[in-house]
Amino acid sequence: MSNSKKNIVISGAGFGGITAALTLAKRIGPHRDTHEIILIDRHHHQLYTPSLYQIAAIALEDATTSSLKSSILIPLADIFKNKPVLLITDEIIGFEFHNKKLALRSFGQLPYEFLVLALGAETAYYDIPGLKEYSFPLKTFDDALRLRNVIEENFKTKSSIKITIGGGGASGVELAAEFVGFICHIAEKFTKKRVCEMELVLIEASPQILPGFSASIIKKSGIRLRALGVQILTGSPIIGVQKNEATLQNGHKEKFDVLIWTGGVVGPTILKKSGLTLSEKNSAEVNQCLQTIDFENIFAVGDNAMFINPKTGKALPGSVPIAKTEGRLAARNIIRAIEGKPPKKFTPLAHYPFILAVGKKYAIADLIIIHFSGIFGWIAKELIELRYFLFILPIHKALRTWYNSIKIIQMHKMR
Repeated sequence: MSNSKKNIVISGAGFGGITAALTLAKRIGPHRDTHEIILIDRHHHQLYTPSLYQIAAIALEDATTSSLKSSILIPLADIFKNKPVLLITDEIIGFEFHNKKLALRSFGQLPYEFLVLALGAETAYYDIPGLKEYSFPLKTFDDALRLRNVIEENFKTKSSIKITIGGGGASGVELAAEFVGFICHIAEKFTKKRVCEMELVLIEASPQILPGFSASIIKKSGIRLRALGVQILTGSPIIGVQKNEATLQNGHKEKFDVLIWTGGVVGPTILKKSGLTLSEKNSAEVNQCLQTIDFENIFAVGDNAMFINPKTGKALPGSVPIAKTEGRLAARNIIRAIEGKPPKKFTPLAHYPFILAVGKKYAIADLIIIHFSGIFGWIAKELIELRYFLFILPIHKALRTWYNSIKIIQMHKMR
């Protein structure tokens, strides 16, 4: 790191942060003598979160921890090899926005000229009594392994198991569908029974699962889940949790052996003490150019940003395509600021493509111009994954990472 250069700091190596850093690396050419790009993250890798639910559904005997890591943890050194990006593995512990400095746990103070906040989000427990103590989140690689392990531990002493998932959004739906086959496989391994004795319940506070999705997607997903044997409870949120029991607002008591919580996220805790203007969900409020309300030289993208769509008046949801688009625009606006040009405004699409995986080699795909489901939806999901790997990695490493993902994640499905 050069003391003579001005620092462009990206905090966080998620989809938004990675895209911002790669875009800056591509466009920084004329300004390399005066500016340095720095990416800070607590880890040496990017977690490919769209496949996280699948990692939790890989039996212990089916894959080693190292092979699982190779399919979902992408080394930052591979992504930024031969690119003008300095990587710092450290944790941000404080901000001095008026002095243009960050406080890092090990490195100390780091000055910046421009800052991109891409810190992601944390699991939201909404102050529901007992929820954090008696449930399992699914936000990290370690969360996935912990969840897999506790299910296997249950089967060592029980012949059947009941899994309850709180939160019927996309994460909850994908996890519920994936876990049906996984739990039956574990049950057969430990009980030696060919009949799968298990219950899987999906609870959603809203009147329907997948709030915000189209009616056709909701209907198709519900039919698929029920066909897999998933019970769906909607219209009554969880208001309290005790060991092995969740209480719903309507008074119903739902027993469980394992409770998984996928009911929402909030911005990172560190932003609460930052002094930035935050939304109710603890995300940094940004203007139409993705600059924070308080500072023009600070941008926020992805889950830790709250952008109001001017056409709808509603906040954009957190999603990979949106985070990548925001990261790309934030980087371009930084280059424009260096060149003395006004920033460009972010114009969200009316509709973003998505693919919802709902069980073994079955996915519902909405690619805007075409819609399909089943095995072709699953193929589309895998090809989109490959496309992302090709975007961030050299072709040989992208293909290897994708192959590892296909080999490991689909291994148990071939049984």
